[in-house]
Amino acid sequence: MSPSQEIPPPFPGDDAVLLAAVAMFRRDGWVDARALAVEVGIGRATLYRRYGDRDRLLGEAIWSIATTEFGRVYPHFRGSGAEGVADLVHAVLRASAQMPSMRRFVAEHAETALRVMTSSNGVMEGRIIATLTRLIRQEIGEPQDIDAPTLAYAVTRVSESFYYRELITGEPADLAAAAVVIRRLLR
Repeated sequence: MSPSQEIPPPFPGDDAVLLAAVAMFRRDGWVDARALAVEVGIGRATLYRRYGDRDRLLGEAIWSIATTEFGRVYPHFRGSGAEGVADLVHAVLRASAQMPSMRRFVAEHAETALRVMTSSNGVMEGRIIATLTRLIRQEIGEPQDIDAPTLAYAVTRVSESFYYRELITGEPADLAAAAVVIRRLLR
């Protein structure tokens, strides 16, 4: 894969509130809105006017971390086509699963984690699908039997199902199995 500036867009590095939220999430696996507002010197009402609610703020912080991780992982992939996309998704899932802050977030705030990470109304789901849609079109082309956004949605849901498997079924996460299923979907 050749790096593309549009995949995914970087987060705004000059947003002091978001930078503080990212640092707090990396440290605590959570963003405490009250503590964040105090840290950046604004009122909670201003914080919520700017970011909506706590779930959106968490989603923005996690998306910022995800784009950083993606940017770190993406240039190291030499594969192309369906294999390259599947390998990249697998690497991003592994990177996320190895982050202490994500493990803590999922373990201590399971319901919120599922809502923030998988809800169609949240920050993450639509952006992940949009990023995967661009990757699919770039690496595979527009599929003939299904549109790229639908395929990206399926890849996203498979990823989530295996990543959050312990929360959903009680069985351990299985990222290797996710990669196999994703490869088959992308063929």
